[in-house]
Amino acid sequence: MVCVFAFLMMVMIIGLATHKSGEVLQLGRTIEQERLVLFAEAGLNEMLAAVKVAANDRRTTLGRAFFEFWKTPPGLPTVVFRADLPASQLPVANALAAEQLGGRAEISGQVKVVILDRIPGPRPSYTGYVELISQARSRELPEIKVKERREVKIADLSYPFLDKYALFVKSFCRTLNNPNRRLIIQGIPPSDPNLYSFVYLGNRSYPPCPEFPQGAKSTETPPVLLDIAFKDDHRLLGSFYRPAPFQMTNPEFVQASRDNLFYVIPPVPFNTIANSFAKPADFVRTPELISFYQSIIRVSQPYADDEGSLGYLVLKDYQRAGGDPGRSEVFKSLVTTLVSKWQYQYGYSDFDSVAGDSGRTFVSKPPFCGILDYFLYYSQANPQKVIGGKMPLLFGPNRDTPVFVEGPVRLRFFKIAFCDEVKLTFDLYGSNSMQLPFPTLPLRFEEQPRTFAGKPCTPQVDERTKVLMSEAIDVLSINHLFFGVGRTMTPKPTTGRGPIEGHDVFPAFDESLRSVAHVYPTAEEFVRDRLKTIQGERMLDLDGVALILSCGRSPLDLTSVSRYRGKGRIVIREGNCILGSLAPLDQRLDSLGISLMFGNFLVRGAGDDVIIHASLAATTCFSDNSSPDPSAESGLHCGGKNVTIHGNLVVDNLFELKSLPEGGRLTIVHDPNLYLPEYPVRVSIGEAKSLVAVDYAQ
Repeated sequence: MVCVFAFLMMVMIIGLATHKSGEVLQLGRTIEQERLVLFAEAGLNEMLAAVKVAANDRRTTLGRAFFEFWKTPPGLPTVVFRADLPASQLPVANALAAEQLGGRAEISGQVKVVILDRIPGPRPSYTGYVELISQARSRELPEIKVKERREVKIADLSYPFLDKYALFVKSFCRTLNNPNRRLIIQGIPPSDPNLYSFVYLGNRSYPPCPEFPQGAKSTETPPVLLDIAFKDDHRLLGSFYRPAPFQMTNPEFVQASRDNLFYVIPPVPFNTIANSFAKPADFVRTPELISFYQSIIRVSQPYADDEGSLGYLVLKDYQRAGGDPGRSEVFKSLVTTLVSKWQYQYGYSDFDSVAGDSGRTFVSKPPFCGILDYFLYYSQANPQKVIGGKMPLLFGPNRDTPVFVEGPVRLRFFKIAFCDEVKLTFDLYGSNSMQLPFPTLPLRFEEQPRTFAGKPCTPQVDERTKVLMSEAIDVLSINHLFFGVGRTMTPKPTTGRGPIEGHDVFPAFDESLRSVAHVYPTAEEFVRDRLKTIQGERMLDLDGVALILSCGRSPLDLTSVSRYRGKGRIVIREGNCILGSLAPLDQRLDSLGISLMFGNFLVRGAGDDVIIHASLAATTCFSDNSSPDPSAESGLHCGGKNVTIHGNLVVDNLFELKSLPEGGRLTIVHDPNLYLPEYPVRVSIGEAKSLVAVDYAQ
């Protein structure tokens, strides 16, 4: 019994020892496998980092694959890229394995990119996935594979319609011609005559007035008037710039006209155009003629009883006409004499010379004061036409870069017209004669033609002179300056869906959010995620389309960074964005666009000059194309600083440029890389894993 018991104990002890040894061995193998899984995951992370870096670098194989796909996309789904990565291309993961396992394991991998879907838009974007497989091999253990997938978004950040505009403004701005707050547009360099920047100046919210009772929705379209300033803009006028004084009898008037005219027509004998007018019907309402006729009557009064004298005959004619100059033979004779002697003269001036500081002396002289009736009339009929100055520098500071201007935009300057003074000879009693000077006759502006000055002249004196009166010339398209007669103004921009008024123009946005790479509920979350320290510098890290749902309580404040990296568009659904100077880390590769769907750009920061390298759009979509209150519109507030935007600007309203300092400027330099992008694409790799799998090979 003792021997049997001892034998059983020995068998039990041997069994327990063997079982424990197996458990320990199995536990060790399990720990080894888990370590291999960790090294395989390290390989995944290393591959993921490499994919993120290479996806937007066309110097790499993966970056070129994305570029070639974007240029000529094939049918979907399609495999854009596939590659096997040996251990030598995963040095970090293999170094970890060597350190922990002493060289007994090797990590390799596979990368595959598949594009599944096309997202329609101005230029299509695409979605798909990147599949990463990391393989861990060990001499003692079976092969382990770890697979994961992440979403890939290929977002085309360009917007071909709006990107061609250096400036797009929907609502009417009264102070576009303000000489103390200048708007400067520098279009793309004129390297190709068929490529040029566009500017759209709209008239939404045009104030109702007697001339346009329904504002912008009136039967006739209210114009946006841009005042030529000939002393500054003489390059634009070309051969039409021939400054000279009037050729007048009175040297004082000649001197007064000097330096106030940019083009003067030589005197035109009035009798060459007199057949256009009826005598005396078209002359009898001219106050100066009636006044002169009445002075003749007064001079003749002492000769009322001197039969045979000229005075006697004049008074007899006056009595027969019943005091009506239109029935008076003397008045008809006066008109005939004047028509045979008058010299019709006119020349062109600008708003500053006519109504600015320098014009107060010039047009106050009776020969040139006919244009004042234009301002008197429109001060009641349409006060917007009384406001003027110097047109924006749409063609660059040197006025030498073509820009095509769309919208109801007209160029304005002023015609100053008069008939020069003449000497009239009167035969008196006793074969005597007397000369009386008829003073210079200002030809006054007439909205409704009354006198010969306001009635059509046939044939016309020249192509611009249908009537003889002083008037504003505002029928010319500003595009005539660079594009000639054949390229007239385009009042309605076209988006590809047909003509629209400009009210509905809004930056493209994928409402399904499939092209959006990052969604943030608030601006604070965006700042925490996308403002990073890179190469020791705090900067904005861009990665495709980022949507911020609301900045209502706390605006997106980017003044803490002065540079950005990557390509991206920030879309803020509601709220403002605060900007200071902001520039790309690499101007050739990096680009930024910010779109505010309901909000304003607020410029702040140190210094008096702020330079922003970005495409800025702040527009609110009003479904009924209404003319909203300016407080409901979106735009740019310059914060009392000179602002330069390298990119473009799309806004509802310029808010009368009030946010510029006195003597300030808003400069927009149209970026050629925005208008003619070589590769406006950002490839974004999803932050979350859409698939994870671990395969333990047997």
